[in-house]
This record gives sequence, structure tokens and C-alpha cells, in this order.
Amino acid sequence: MNSAQLLLLVVYLMVVLALFSKRIKPVQAFGAGGLFLVLSGQLSAAELLGTLTTPSLLILFLLMVLAGAVQARLGLAQALQRWTQNASPRGFLLRVLTPTALLSAVLNNTAVVALLMGPIRQWALRNRQTPSTYLMPLAFAATLGGMLTVIGTSTNLVLNGLLEENGLKILHTSDYLLPGLLVVSVGIVAMVLLAGKTLPKHPVDTAEKSREYTVETRVLAESPFTGKSVQDAGLRQVHGLFLVEIVRGQRLIAPVSPTEILEGGDRLFFAGALEEVRELTRSNSGLALPQEELTQGAANSALIEVMIPPGSDLVGAQVRSSQFRQRYDAAIVAVHRRGERMQGRIGDMVLQAGDLLLVIAGARHDELMADSKHLYSLTTQAPVQALTALKKAVLLVGTISFAAAYAMGTLDFLTMLLGLAATLAAVGWLGWGDFKKSLDWELIVVLMCALGFSKALMDSGLILEAFAHLPMASSWSAFTWIGLIFAATTLLTNLMTNVAAVALMFPVVAVCISSQPELSPLQGFLALAFGASNAFLTPFGYQTNLMVMGPGAYQSRDYLRFGAWVTAVYSLVILTYLYVL
Repeated sequence: MNSAQLLLLVVYLMVVLALFSKRIKPVQAFGAGGLFLVLSGQLSAAELLGTLTTPSLLILFLLMVLAGAVQARLGLAQALQRWTQNASPRGFLLRVLTPTALLSAVLNNTAVVALLMGPIRQWALRNRQTPSTYLMPLAFAATLGGMLTVIGTSTNLVLNGLLEENGLKILHTSDYLLPGLLVVSVGIVAMVLLAGKTLPKHPVDTAEKSREYTVETRVLAESPFTGKSVQDAGLRQVHGLFLVEIVRGQRLIAPVSPTEILEGGDRLFFAGALEEVRELTRSNSGLALPQEELTQGAANSALIEVMIPPGSDLVGAQVRSSQFRQRYDAAIVAVHRRGERMQGRIGDMVLQAGDLLLVIAGARHDELMADSKHLYSLTTQAPVQALTALKKAVLLVGTISFAAAYAMGTLDFLTMLLGLAATLAAVGWLGWGDFKKSLDWELIVVLMCALGFSKALMDSGLILEAFAHLPMASSWSAFTWIGLIFAATTLLTNLMTNVAAVALMFPVVAVCISSQPELSPLQGFLALAFGASNAFLTPFGYQTNLMVMGPGAYQSRDYLRFGAWVTAVYSLVILTYLYVL
């Protein structure tokens, strides 16, 4: 091993370790690794930037924009309500999971889950069912459905980008369809049978109480509470909310003694369930809420529950500096974070992916939310505007024409997508705002650096040398290699992200295939692709897992308990398929 290879190995291992850290984002880990490759001369800046012009990645970027423009106008929530009327609990689950998987084969699964979470929770509570029975299966079904097509999940297109960058044959939807159908059908049946028995069940009347919010209030100088003890003021508990702490200037008072004397300007932090927070905001309790100019009408305003999805630019931002009020015309009243009891002022809190926020909205809130991918509403759905007859005709003719041209081989897939984009723009469904809303710039940086890193590893010969020194590797069967590839990728994707797992494992799999004649490229790369989507064991394995954690009031152990069954079924189906392939 020469010095250049040793340096590359050290950087590779540092990126891997960084990806295991919850404090370091994938974009930071891969970005630093990519920058080092350029500065050390192992990759030119032109080569690094050139990875973004790979056809598979261009298709991915265009699909992100098209899917974002279309799915907001499909009326999925309204269609779901019609489809699930009078369904039994298991029938409801089956009717929800099947279309979720099919939609995720062609649309962004994060947005599909975000659109359906609210209606599913409302159906569950309306029918005296616990939402936790349905939300985790919803997230898992979206993951399964992404494996039906080459465009169903970003990892499949990233894998194709890696294959193209290294001069290897790419995979097509025909390679994914049969194993994808197998895991979708068997996985959905397993979840329908096991969800009610395995997932936690909170009593229906306390379903919302499992999500404890932290709400900030302030004692006004002229308040009747000033100069009284907490007990005499009756603030030990207010509307079922428990007084957790008091912030007085720079001093934190916790736990709060019943004899503590209140002063004007004290910040009082209460913890309690969603409905109890709503009752506090409606009452004339003598306590002021943050951002009084917006919240003074709280008694007559609807409280809206919203969620911060993974990838949002709000993640890692302090509430005070996030311009939340200006961006969404809303004031944050309370925060819930995966069962944690929040501390400190809401304005000082640093937002995280999966946080649930209770906000009081201004007049422009719905309009501003409609154009944002950084915040999802769990309470309201934007109305779907109908197209005129002429625009419907243009949309239908344009879509059929470009799809037919692609099917007959007249157009390639990328050109067909450009034609569809032009059609959507003609009917007003696609504009510049959709590009800004739908493109994930952090993902773009991750993909660019991941492809550059993979190219540097492949060109260096480092992994080939490592395989040459691996004892007894030449005697292992092809199925042993398939099992190892699948198991290693499954482990990585549950501990970091699926894109990172594919990027890190690709050089190893490529060298493994080239050095093992019995192992076909299709078997090896399908094991890698399906292993990267086998992310059911942790809330952080896939972004949809984290999205449902707060609304479903799940703990990490719930993912392990239910996800273990899904992982076992998924793994058995795929390994069996790859064995007979």
C-alpha cells in the first residue's frame, strides 16, 4: 500500500465514522471528504463537479421536481378518505398500505407519507383506534414500494449513477419489478397481520396524551400572579399541564417549589398533552404566550400541528434565528420531541428532524405552507385546485404522447421527463418555485461527493488489494458473497442513511463482483440495492421512519420490535429470490 492509498483509506474511514455520529450531517461528512480529495490532488474539481451530469442523477433531479409538482395537486388525502370509508381496522390498513407502496414507486415517498399521515391519524381517532397501529406500517410500505422501480427511491438512481461513472451496466425497472412485487406483497400481508399485535396500543382516550408538549408562557408585570407563590396562584397545574420549570433572567428554577414567589417577566414552562395545551391557549389564564401580537387571538384561532421533516432547512436552526414567523406567518406555541421533556425558552431551542410544533397561524399561513417542503401540516391539507377542460386535455394528450414515444423507443427516459416537465408547465402545475421547493441541495452535494469518492477508491486499486489479502475469500460461494453484501448494507443503512450505505459499499461490491466469476453483477448489485432499503430497525434508518415517530408516539424499541419482523420477511424473500436468480 503506497502513501496515496493509505491517505485515501484514512479519509474513507473518517467519513464512515462521521456518518455514525448523529451530530454530523451526511452532507458535512461527504462534503469534507470530497473537498479533501480535490485538495490532495486525487480528484480534480472538474471531475468532482462532472459527476452531477451523469444521466441517472439528472433523471433523479428532474424526478424530484416533477414528483414534487404533481403530488401536491393529486388530492391524495381526499382520495384516501373515500377509499377507506366503512373499512375494518385490518381492511383499512390493507387499503392504505397498498396504494402507498404503489405511489411510492413513482413519487417521492417522503411527501407521500407526509400527505397521508394526517388523514390516517384522524381516521384512527375518529374510529376509536390508536394511530400507532397504522403510522409505522405506512412508513414501511413507502420504503417497500420504492423498490418496485428504478426511480422509486433515490438509492436505485444513485446506484445507477455509480455504475455509469465506472463504466458498468446500469439496472432497469425490469430488474427490480419482480423482487419488488414480492417484498411489497409479502411485506404488506405481514404488516397487516402483525401490526395490531406488535405495535404499542395507547388507550384511545389518551392517544394524544402520549405526545407531551412543552409550552412557554410569561407572567405579565400587571398579572394578579405577581408576588404570589406558585401554589397560591394555582399554577402548580393549569388545565392539566404540569409546571416544569421557571426561567427568571439567566436563572433556571427546576424543580419548582410550591412556595416559589412569582415575579413579573418570569417564563413558566408547562408540559402536557396536545388538548391540554390547546385549552391553555384558549383560556384567559393571565399568562402571556410568546409573540403576543400573533397569539393574542389564540382563543379564537385554530391551533395547527406541524412537523419538521428530515432534510428541512429548519433542522439545526435556532427558533429565534430561523425567521419562522416571517416564513410561515405562525408563532410556535409548544414543542414535542420524541418523548423528551424540552427545556429553556422556545426561541432558544434548536430544531431537529421529526420535531412536532404546535403553532398559531396568521392569515397567510396556508398560502405560505403550500409552497414549502420544509414543514408539513398534520392538521390541514391545502385545497386542490381543479384544472379547466382545456388544461386537462393538454395534460392528458401531452402525458400520453411523451409516454408513448418513450415506450416505442423514439425518446430516451430523460428526454421524456423533459417533455413531461414542459407539459406540466403549460397547464400551470410546474414553475420556478417548484424547482426551488423540490430540489434537495444537501442531497445533491452528498451525491456529488459520494460519486467522486467512489471513483477515487476504484481508480486507486485499494479495495482490490484488500480483497487479494482476504484469507479464504476465493473459496466462498456466490451466495455467501450475496449474503455478506446484503447483511453489511442492511447494517449500514439502519445506522446511517441509505444513500451513504450505497456509496460506501459500492466500491467493495464492484471489486467483489470483478474478482468472483461465479457472482453475477445483477445478483451483487441487487443485493446492494435491496440491502440499502432494508431500513426498518431504527427510527433513523430511513427518513419516513423518523417522520412518523412523533405522531405515532413511538419509542426506538418499537421500531426494533416491529421492524425485526419486517426485516426478517424482507430478507428471506430477497435472499431466496437472489439464490434462484
